[in-house]
This record gives sequence, structure tokens and C-alpha cells, in this order.
Amino acid sequence: MRVVYRRVGRGSIELEVYGETHTVLNLLTSYLNAKLVEGYSAYRMEHPLKQDATLYVNAGEGDAGELLLEVIRGLIEDLESLREKFDKAAGKT
Repeated sequence: MRVVYRRVGRGSIELEVYGETHTVLNLLTSYLNAKLVEGYSAYRMEHPLKQDATLYVNAGEGDAGELLLEVIRGLIEDLESLREKFDKAAGKT
């Protein structure tokens, strides 16, 4: 995955994401929107067969970059917890 970071304005960022599909971007925007007090996050894919998208994060008066990092850390923790639960259920622990 390749990401190009662009700051749009105060409280807003735009990321060009290459090599990913709806799977990662939908999960990320869901976590972002759950965490946002004001503002929004969304992504746009120009063509359904291309793995290129633009991710928009508007945190209102907050810092969109810090929010994005916080959400990514939380997402990683949740995925690690899910993996541990799968391992335990499969008897791999």
C-alpha cells in the first residue's frame, strides 16, 4: 500500500491510497466516523476495478492527523484482540 498525505485545511486531511480496496477503507472510515465528535470521514474510488482511492477526514476544529493515528492504533488493537480470540477458539493458545 502506498499513501500520499495532503493537508487540505485546518482540521482536514486528504489521503491518496494506492493498492487497497473497499475492505480497508470502509473499516477505517467506520472507525473514524464512530470517533468523530464533529466532522466526517469518507472515501471515494474512481473506478471499481482500480485499487486507488481518496480518503477524506474532516475533524472540524480538531486535528485530523492525530485523530487518524489514534483510530489506526485502536483498529490495530481490536484486530490483535480478534486474532487472539480466533486462536483461542481454534485451540492454538
